[in-house]
Amino acid sequence: MRKTIYSIGFLILESVLSIGLFTACGDQFQEEYPWMIGRQEDMDNTNEEGAGATDINVLEQELRGAIPYMISYTKGGSWMPHAYQYQRSNNIDNYAGYWTTTKGTFAFGGALPTLYTYPNDYLGGPMDNTIFTQSYNAIHHAAELGKPEWRAVALIIQAYQGHEIVDFYGAAPFTDWRNLERNPPLTYERGEDIYMQIFEDLDEAIRILKERQPSRDEIAKIEDLTIRTLSDGDWRMWVKFANSIKMRMAMNIVKYDAGTAQQKFEQAVNDDIGVLSEVDARDIAYYQNQNACVWYVLGNSWNDIRLCASLENILKRCNHPLLTRWFDTNAYSITDKSSGIAAPIDVYGVRAGINMRNNNTTGKDKGGYGPFSTLTGEFQYMHQPFFKRTESLFLMAEGALRRWNTKGRTAQELYEAGIRLCFQENGITDESVINQYLSQTEVNDVDYVDPYNGENNIAGRVNVCVKWNESDDNETKLEKIITQKYIANFPMSAEAWTTFRRTGYPRLFPVKVNGFEGVDTELQVRRIPIVETTNNVLEMASLVQALGQPNNGGSRVFWDVATETRGEQSPDNEYLLVVPHNF
Repeated sequence: MRKTIYSIGFLILESVLSIGLFTACGDQFQEEYPWMIGRQEDMDNTNEEGAGATDINVLEQELRGAIPYMISYTKGGSWMPHAYQYQRSNNIDNYAGYWTTTKGTFAFGGALPTLYTYPNDYLGGPMDNTIFTQSYNAIHHAAELGKPEWRAVALIIQAYQGHEIVDFYGAAPFTDWRNLERNPPLTYERGEDIYMQIFEDLDEAIRILKERQPSRDEIAKIEDLTIRTLSDGDWRMWVKFANSIKMRMAMNIVKYDAGTAQQKFEQAVNDDIGVLSEVDARDIAYYQNQNACVWYVLGNSWNDIRLCASLENILKRCNHPLLTRWFDTNAYSITDKSSGIAAPIDVYGVRAGINMRNNNTTGKDKGGYGPFSTLTGEFQYMHQPFFKRTESLFLMAEGALRRWNTKGRTAQELYEAGIRLCFQENGITDESVINQYLSQTEVNDVDYVDPYNGENNIAGRVNVCVKWNESDDNETKLEKIITQKYIANFPMSAEAWTTFRRTGYPRLFPVKVNGFEGVDTELQVRRIPIVETTNNVLEMASLVQALGQPNNGGSRVFWDVATETRGEQSPDNEYLLVVPHNF
């Protein structure tokens, strides 16, 4: 069965090539549901292992093929941005407030009056299971073939994708995916149960890697070291990756189970190898200068995305020097569609969730939202991260704020280290510039203005300054930590969206047009609903049971505990403002 699936995949790829997927944008993904080709009732579990069950060389090649699919970044071919577009760009990047999709229609995939239209072809569930099919033999047979370290690596990459799928969708048939179960229906498991399984998997992986300590030559069998990806040949980086995932997951559950959160967090931070930090030379990421990063392709080549108004306004209110390093100013005139008045040259983002009917963005010289901001040429080859060192530092800063054990480092020290590293890794090393930023005691009074359509204007919301003040209450300190973490972790939208839902920070703009059932626009989308199709209809009952809530965008994932209250009426929106409470 497994070989058959692969050959079908290649046939799909050939047919995709023939219709020009590589030159179009927003193309329809070929499978509605993970690995299901044909009818559910025709599936079986015959011969899952293939040659990788008995041949370690095949197993290593399979694992090498699995690693890139933790996030479908551009690597070795032009098709991967399409996968990224379906799985991240047309949903999570928007929900995080980093990017806005500026197309109302695509050549394939259906119309999008707004990305907050549901259902649409860009939402509905995980769209690729390659990481599970390619790591199956490493999970089940690596140890018996004398290479338990490859089981450890497979556990880490499945942990990475598994916890994010829970964060996005709330539940998953994780065990059935791991076992490549194709006898329907697959059984959805509760998000909290999957998290606990992943914590155990990460502990096992860390133990095995410390025992085995594979050499660089061995790691080269499963990693493409020519682009300095992930470990760069150092097994300790896989351990740090595992500990960092564990630390992230621990903080995610702080409102759900504070005791377990602290325990798992402190285990990760205080491990003898530990988590990523500023002492490491690089993030766990793809570093390359041959293929442009996905955000540059989607924005500058395909004209499908533009900077989001939320990030634009946060950077402007914080007076952040990276605003004009990351994003271009308009090279072509932007004129108000009603008055015809031309806007000054500036960095302009597009508000998320606006009505894009008849507003398809094409070239930067074509008017409308075309001239709005994309990545500058300086960041055409921005590294594409799986885990950033800045995230680790800000997670530890939050841990220190909660009085957890962070090896004696204070919240202020870690907060400022995260900000400094953000500047340094983006090419700003002038200490006077960094110190000036760190010393800011006020924010700029800047509101968001849409120079093309003033109906989308909205008052700025971030009011916490940058400078650390030990006399601030914990809620204010946390808002500072998360706001600066949000900036430093760009472009890691999945983590940003998760942290926003967990804490209420940073203060993102609500969407303008919302088509999600059960979604309060101030609280925003809490999870991605899974669309019922002919390929998953048998499983929807177990999904709803695992969620314990309706399958809509307003239902919360298990760690998203409602602690916020509602404040005054916003003049910009019909809902009362959210007042976060994290302590």
